[in-house]
Amino acid sequence: MAGDIFLDVSYSVGKSFSFSEKYVGLFIVGFAAIVDEIAMSVMAAVENQGAVSFGTIQGSNAITLLAFFILIPLYYKSGISKFRLDAYVVTATAIILLILSFYFIKVPYYIGFITLAVFLFYVIKKSKSPGSKNVIVAEESYPSYFGILAIIVIVLASYNMIDAALIISEVLKITAFLSSFFLLGFFGSLPEIIMLSISLKDKRKNVSIGLITGSTLYKETILFSIIAFIGTLTFQDSFFSLILMMIFSVVLIIYTFIFS
Repeated sequence: MAGDIFLDVSYSVGKSFSFSEKYVGLFIVGFAAIVDEIAMSVMAAVENQGAVSFGTIQGSNAITLLAFFILIPLYYKSGISKFRLDAYVVTATAIILLILSFYFIKVPYYIGFITLAVFLFYVIKKSKSPGSKNVIVAEESYPSYFGILAIIVIVLASYNMIDAALIISEVLKITAFLSSFFLLGFFGSLPEIIMLSISLKDKRKNVSIGLITGSTLYKETILFSIIAFIGTLTFQDSFFSLILMMIFSVVLIIYTFIFS
């Protein structure tokens, strides 16, 4: 329900800014969908649990992309090529993180400037590129504060699931990174998967794709930077996830050609 309401509010906000579906997905829905993960990751980093922060990011990205790879072919056979640049940037970021993992276990704060630079490059590049002339159609309108309330509900729901995940991780006695990758990553990806499913059902293809590419990139760049600046970020036990993200990012590029 919260995801449905937020998407409707996003469409209305996007229309007021003359955004196309693509940019609503990239800049509004893509960012709002990771609010819960921002809260989880930053809170964990502040509590000196950098492995949990990074595990949440990596797990959420992997699960969300997997859902995307499965769902998109069921709904659309073309039109993904316009997101090829986004896929290239996601892949470049995955390569950068993989290379950094060979040099660092505990990530120095200044590494955050590297991913911040990637984020700024992406935003500047997208803001200068000509957008679609087809302004998004807002079929149903809610007051703007409904969108804020929807985000709050999503975040609170995530917090409740985090408590359950932490209990399960203690029982299973697995590493902090693994528990956050599989458990918190799963819970963190739910808002994105729900919004992806709703936008696909509503035949908002560009919102769907923009949501996934945007949220994935934001987590790998700006959220990574924030956690790095806090000073507790670590690559410990994360190598398999970095390889997995490399594979998934290449698959994303392949999708932009297959479903062009």
